[in-house]
Amino acid sequence: MNILFTIHHTLSRSAGAPGVTVKLAEALRQRGHHVRVFSHDDVRGVTGMLRTMLFPWFVLGHVLLHPEYDVLDMSSGDGWLINFARRAFGWRPKQLSVTRSHGMEPVVHELFLERCRSGEEDRSWRYPLYHGGLRLWECTKSFAWADVAMLLNDTECEFAVSKLGFPGDHVVQIDNGIDETFASVARAALSVRSDVAGDVACNVPCDATGTQSDAQPPRAAPTKLAFMGRANYWKGIETMAKAVPVLFARNPQLTLTLFGTGEAPEATLARFPESVRERMTVVPAFDNAQLPALLASHHILMFPSMYEGFPLSPLEAMACGLVPVGSNIGGLRAFLRHGDNGLIVPPGHAEALVNAVQSLVDDPAYWARLQRRARETSLDYAWEKVAHRFERLYATRRQRRLDTVAA
Repeated sequence: MNILFTIHHTLSRSAGAPGVTVKLAEALRQRGHHVRVFSHDDVRGVTGMLRTMLFPWFVLGHVLLHPEYDVLDMSSGDGWLINFARRAFGWRPKQLSVTRSHGMEPVVHELFLERCRSGEEDRSWRYPLYHGGLRLWECTKSFAWADVAMLLNDTECEFAVSKLGFPGDHVVQIDNGIDETFASVARAALSVRSDVAGDVACNVPCDATGTQSDAQPPRAAPTKLAFMGRANYWKGIETMAKAVPVLFARNPQLTLTLFGTGEAPEATLARFPESVRERMTVVPAFDNAQLPALLASHHILMFPSMYEGFPLSPLEAMACGLVPVGSNIGGLRAFLRHGDNGLIVPPGHAEALVNAVQSLVDDPAYWARLQRRARETSLDYAWEKVAHRFERLYATRRQRRLDTVAA
């Protein structure tokens, strides 16, 4: 197939939506497809907000010049012009047009308004002019007028059907994937036979290639906690600030590393009581390729996000041997199963987060069983497998469209 991806960002392998787009494109190319990625890098002479606002028009211009595409896979907001033309005038009837979510803006908008109503956020007077107005309309119509709305989790799918009125068959839930760097770590660990009954299979450090290291002996119980994400409300930093002091008071052996907070270590530590800061380490930013080495000695991932589209951090951590304790939100329910490959707690509930982590600390054998299942789960999201699922989705929906045109 000849596939076009669009993404309203500059391309970067290490950034969220652009990184996912680049890696999925690479995986599909490896499966023999021709894939072109059209991004802000292709727009000349316009920058900033104006480039974002005009991007759908640049996408339209590119598609006008390239009738050879079989599939137009456009991120939300990018394809409303194209999808309108196809719906209104029957333009390019043999092309399949899909709009793909990287975090559905209408859902995030509703969550933001709830926080504004509760006094937890302040809404700028400018917000309704674009992000809460025109941009929101563009994103909604991109999904509504596409042949398929590809969404990241059950929350987005339910919202699209119940709140936006999309037909159920119009909505498809999709996955994101993890790099081979992480998949190789999981495979290497799973290939090593361990007697769980006699040895609780602690997290033996691995380097970035997945090779086990002799740097430190196995631990008898999980003691090293990790958090991954920006130090903000949406990532659950307020819940962390309440839970960590309780856990540290109960368990003198526990430590915590916060990865990717996006702010100075002093600012992150200031969010926590002074009494616990000496047992905490802050890594504001990191090279994702080095993450397996950084996580090698850690055991439990605390991931109390308030909302996620489809977060890759937990899957990457699972591949590296961490057992996730995450929020009961759509983005995590896509792959996290309570008591099977991790634990799920109510979002914003610090006491539940404490109790879940404590249950793993108190029962190393239980932690070890979840760890193995977490690693196995992560392999289902290697990019090769995810690309195969996209390939089947494109082929099935495109054939359905061709059958409709022929009829």
